[in-house]
Amino acid sequence: MKTFKKFLRSGLGVFGGVIILSLILMAIFAHQLAPFDPNAQDYNAILLPPGGEHFFGTDDLGRDIFSRVVYGAQISIKAALLSVGIAILIGVPIGLLAGYFGGFWDEWVVMRSVDAMQAFPFLILALAIAAVLGNGFGNAMIAIGIGFAPAFIRITRGQVLQLRNMEYIHAAKATGVKDLRIIFSHILPNALNPIIIQATLAMASGILAEASLSYLGLGVQPPTPSWGSMLNQAQTIMTESPYATIFPGMAIFLVVLGFNLLGDGLQQTFDPRIRK
Repeated sequence: MKTFKKFLRSGLGVFGGVIILSLILMAIFAHQLAPFDPNAQDYNAILLPPGGEHFFGTDDLGRDIFSRVVYGAQISIKAALLSVGIAILIGVPIGLLAGYFGGFWDEWVVMRSVDAMQAFPFLILALAIAAVLGNGFGNAMIAIGIGFAPAFIRITRGQVLQLRNMEYIHAAKATGVKDLRIIFSHILPNALNPIIIQATLAMASGILAEASLSYLGLGVQPPTPSWGSMLNQAQTIMTESPYATIFPGMAIFLVVLGFNLLGDGLQQTFDPRIRK
C-alpha cells in the first residue's frame, strides 16, 4: 500500500499509467468502440477527410481509419507482452545462473555473447533476425524478444552479483538449501524491481519495433490493422491525405510515451534513494 501511494505521487508516472490503461481498454472493447469493420472496403468513401461518421477519415481503399487505429491497439498490446515475455523467458534465467555460478561460462560465453549482440543497434539486430525467420507477426515477436534478451541478462546478472554475497544467502547455503532453490526463492524475488522497470520500458520499445517491422513488411501482414502497416500503406497518399499517417503515428507516439512515463514512475517508486 505504501508503494502504491508513492507511485500515485509520481505525477507523470500516473499519467503514463492512464495512457496504458486507456490502450488496454481500447484493445479489449475494440469491437464496441469501432463503428466499422476495420477491413471493410467502401469504394464510395475513398480518401474522405476526418468528420461525419468517419472520425479519422478513410484510406485509399475506403476503410475507416478510426476503426483500424482502435483494432491496431490489440496488435500493440500483443507486441508489448509477447516480445518482452520472450525476452524475460530467455534473459532472466540466463542472468540468474550466470551471475550466481560465475566462472568461465559467465565471463567468456554469456557476457561476451551479450556484448556482441549489444554491439549492434537493437532495431538492426531485430531486423536481421526477422529477415532470417521470415515475415509474420510471430516471427517478428521472436526477433524483438531475442533483441531484448541481452538487456535482461545484464540487469539480472548485475542484481545477482550484488545479492549472492548477502548474509541471508550465506545462511541458506549453510543450512543445506540447494542452489536452484536459493536462486529462484531467495535471489529472484529480491531482484524483481529493476526487472519490472526494464520490462515496462522494453514494452515501449517493443511496440515501436513492431511498428517499424510492420512498416518494412516484416511484421503484421495486410489486411490486419497495425499502426506500422497503416503508415506503410498510407505513405503513397501522404501528400494529399496526411491524416492517414497522422492518426496511426500519433497512436504510436502516445503509447510509447505512456510506457516510458510509467517506467520512470516505477523507477521513482522502487528507488529507495527517492523519498516522497
